Amino acid sequence: MKRQWHVHREAVERSDGRQRWDRAYQSILRWSLENERVEQARAPSVDAGANGKEEYHESGGIRSGLDLSAGQAPDH
Repeated sequence: MKRQWHVHREAVERSDGRQRWDRAYQSILRWSLENERVEQARAPSVDAGANGKEEYHESGGIRSGLDLSAGQAPDH
């Protein structure tokens, strides 16, 4: 025979609730900073070209938008 379960939730005020929330929030911030450091350590630190020197693309043209004709077949 299967049991019938009923879930009951209610808010319970605790005197240390604010401190517990602050500790949890600080932990999340610390974990995210640690994760960010790991990601930065994995990524190359400088955009190096073939000669090992940093490359600058100041005058490179950047255009917003999509080239819709690139993926379309020509009309016949």
